[in-house]
Amino acid sequence: MRELNLMCAINRRLFLQATVGTVSAGLLFSCHKTTDATPTPTVLPLRFAVASDGHLGEPFTTSDQFYTDLLAALTREHKSSPLQFIVINGDLVHEGNNNLLPRAKAYLDTLPVPYYVTRGNHDRVSVSDWQQLWGYDTNHVVERDNATLILLDTSNEAGDTLCGDDVWLRQTLKTVRSTVPVFLFMHIPFIHNIQGTDICGNIVSVLTDFPAVRAVFHGHDHTKDQSIFYQRSALLFDAHFGSSWGTAYRGYRIVEQAGQTLSTYQYDFINQKQINSLIF
Repeated sequence: MRELNLMCAINRRLFLQATVGTVSAGLLFSCHKTTDATPTPTVLPLRFAVASDGHLGEPFTTSDQFYTDLLAALTREHKSSPLQFIVINGDLVHEGNNNLLPRAKAYLDTLPVPYYVTRGNHDRVSVSDWQQLWGYDTNHVVERDNATLILLDTSNEAGDTLCGDDVWLRQTLKTVRSTVPVFLFMHIPFIHNIQGTDICGNIVSVLTDFPAVRAVFHGHDHTKDQSIFYQRSALLFDAHFGSSWGTAYRGYRIVEQAGQTLSTYQYDFINQKQINSLIF
């Protein structure tokens, strides 16, 4: 930098001594080239992955292998077409083995992009312990350049199946940007049974009032991998990447944006094939 400043100083003196139209243009150009400029950051096209239900420590399963398989698959995915972030949507460990949560984190820390987690009904750890491990609350907002992620807690230290704090969710949605898509991640579905008779009415009311929520992501039910519309939001499930029960395959969900259009598909990463898709 000292040499560049010295060159500019010499050029300025020469410019003052030179005849207009002879050396001025070249000298001014050489000085301007040496000035520092902050490049405008480029916002990448939105593309991310969601997986859930790893159930690390589940007896009679190769649960560590389930984690390493997922990590390898997501790393391949990222190399093939870059991801911006990943969400692991609950049940990181099995039946309150919260001593395994640091181990689950050690696995996830090797992901090639930033990741975020929600607390599932098997992740039976206190809010304070959760905060200490992950660095944020069980209810949390992530404001990224091109998306807002809302991580909503749907359980507690006892492992109960809850609807989530609708008051917190409503207040949060009042403050988030309306210029980017908003995605809600909650491990327990707000429709609790297949008949649709056990519904978290207060959550539905919030979603009705805030159409900025483009999609709601659920885990918990390992048999569900659907992508459907519920009112004005996409309701998306990602089956499971671990555990001994559920769909015959283990997978994750991909979400992509092109212009104002969002699309998603579920991916069987063992057999390397798409299961379903939805444009929303």
